[in-house]
Amino acid sequence: MDRKSMKVSALAGLTALCGCAGLVREARQEPVERLDAYGISAPFLTVESGTVLQFINADARPHQIYSNDCGELSSTVLRPGDIYAVGIGIGPKVCHFQDLLAPLSTGYSGTLQVHDEQEERRLATQD
Repeated sequence: MDRKSMKVSALAGLTALCGCAGLVREARQEPVERLDAYGISAPFLTVESGTVLQFINADARPHQIYSNDCGELSSTVLRPGDIYAVGIGIGPKVCHFQDLLAPLSTGYSGTLQVHDEQEERRLATQD
């Protein structure tokens, strides 16, 4: 095989690898929390650091997400139909959240477990 053929083969191989990596990224769906008359759709979520989490107000009433643990989860008032999208910060961490406009309703509270594979690997190799 001559040098030009080797370069073309290498380029084709790298292109295929990059294409596959892109498919994996696109296949991962970002989580969506739906707020409706019955509460929040998933009261417990596990995500990776950097994930974008969306809160969609599918209720007729306004809602406001609040988290004392993870400030990035706290939203402004979400009117019916509003969407709040937030990038989750670095983990590992646990974030508790609730609806400030329905503080006594347990149906509108939840827990977000944030994993960070790189940080967990780093901590594991320190020992």
